[in-house]
Amino acid sequence: MNQLDATTGIERALQHLSRGEPVLALRVLDRVSWMDLGWPDYWRVRAEAFLMLGDYKQAASSAREGLVEDPENLPLLLLHIKALVELGDLDRAQYALNQALRLAPNDLELQRLGDRLELQMDRRPHAPKTVYRPPTPTIPEEPAHARDDWKNARDWRSGRPMFNEADASAIKRAFTGHTPSMPKPRVQRRNFSFIPVGFFLLSLAFTAYWLWSYISR
Repeated sequence: MNQLDATTGIERALQHLSRGEPVLALRVLDRVSWMDLGWPDYWRVRAEAFLMLGDYKQAASSAREGLVEDPENLPLLLLHIKALVELGDLDRAQYALNQALRLAPNDLELQRLGDRLELQMDRRPHAPKTVYRPPTPTIPEEPAHARDDWKNARDWRSGRPMFNEADASAIKRAFTGHTPSMPKPRVQRRNFSFIPVGFFLLSLAFTAYWLWSYISR
């Protein structure tokens, strides 16, 4: 199959498009010499053929290839926007539309595309906002055995428990209560020991006996 130059290939492809034959138009374009593929019109006709076929991904790709050669080509921008809208790529379509409107702000087709794009963007579902809540600090609970250690406290001199059952109950009520008006319990500590006093009295008696024996000699 003989190759065609870009001018001949584009002209024949446009004839097929006018008759509603996009497949034949693409076959003609496939015969265009690879040396002429940089023509923006080649990519414009190719994008139009893919749009007619409903292949919007290939239409957007073809239009993008032409825009690389000619970024301000308005027909290519129109085709690119149409393909992106059909694909649902609304953000890129809006960017391309803004670029096209800078070139032709009064173009009616661009304005219709803008209205359609705005309508689709309004219908686009929005993700629910996530409200950030800082984590609630937790205070570690004191182990049960640590809370009850004070009950076993003993006097270091006598070895006897420092608190009886009544004292322990009063102390427990004092620490578990949270009302300001709650009276503070009086803790009676029973840690008094008679051992030091007895030892002192015994020493005093022994000293007195020794003095009496010494004097009576």
